[in-house]
Amino acid sequence: MFKTRLLSGIVLVILALVLIITGKEVLLFSTLAISCIGMYELYRVFKIEKSLLAALGYIAAIVFYCNLEWNFIPDIMILFMAFMILLMFVFVFAYPKYHANDVMAVFFGLFYVAIMLSYVYQIR
Repeated sequence: MFKTRLLSGIVLVILALVLIITGKEVLLFSTLAISCIGMYELYRVFKIEKSLLAALGYIAAIVFYCNLEWNFIPDIMILFMAFMILLMFVFVFAYPKYHANDVMAVFFGLFYVAIMLSYVYQIR
């Protein structure tokens, strides 16, 4: 058990170093992939990983990461407000299906997972 964890840890450190040293689009899209996987795992805890709310979270993360490189949204707060409005729209019009804690989990997932991991790319 320890040997497997040690070997996987060594491989992941080497992979992380390669990605960070390479930088640019490779680092951007690898952190995007890791963010989507992390958001999927967080949403799975709340049992909403394949819902419309989760899809909005994934799309918002993709748009956020693409905006980091190509800067097509001048003020990122516009993206966050649009994301919140879309979440509220889905919450209201699909009311019995989703609950407030589902909406909060999706909103939290974008900021806690995707935006926090994006700082690896932004600092690089």
